[in-house]
Amino acid sequence: MAALVVQFLPLVPLLLVALPAATLLTWLEKAGVGHSLRRMRWLLLALWLTMGWSVPGNALFDMVWSPTREGLVDGFQHALRLLVLVWLIRCVWLVVGREGVLAGLLFLLRPAEWLGLPAERLALRLCLTLSYAERLLSSSPPKGWGGWRRLMAEAMALPAPDGVQLRVYRWGLSDSVVLAVAATGLVMVMKAVA
Repeated sequence: MAALVVQFLPLVPLLLVALPAATLLTWLEKAGVGHSLRRMRWLLLALWLTMGWSVPGNALFDMVWSPTREGLVDGFQHALRLLVLVWLIRCVWLVVGREGVLAGLLFLLRPAEWLGLPAERLALRLCLTLSYAERLLSSSPPKGWGGWRRLMAEAMALPAPDGVQLRVYRWGLSDSVVLAVAATGLVMVMKAVA
């Protein structure tokens, strides 16, 4: 739901959503905001600059190859949207853990079984990928090509989990209330933005 809401927010409400998201992540993981900014800096910069030079509008400088003001603002909005989503996903991971994320993915992927796709395998592979990525990102970044090769060799040598339990949680009244509140909030935001 948050992904839908964040995509439609103008700049000022987006900033008002980003502040609590960053605060919540900082409360859950002290260095979470700094780590995410450091890890994503080149992606965010590329997104911002690409939008700056590709969105039509008023040129920032009186030059032929100048970025546009509208493009830079749009690029900032898109980068901030991406950051907010990453922060919220990290908060979910920290609150419910790997098992909770796996259960949520399994619930969301259940309709894929109607198409003949194995929902349990898809959820398990995605969760294991996220788990390995977290383990790799928690280590210090390698220096040079030799460091990358060593890091990949260590990652390949890591033992796989002996077993993973798929816990299926019952749908409760609190889940219905949260879903109803989130859907109501989404409808209100969509009407306010439209």
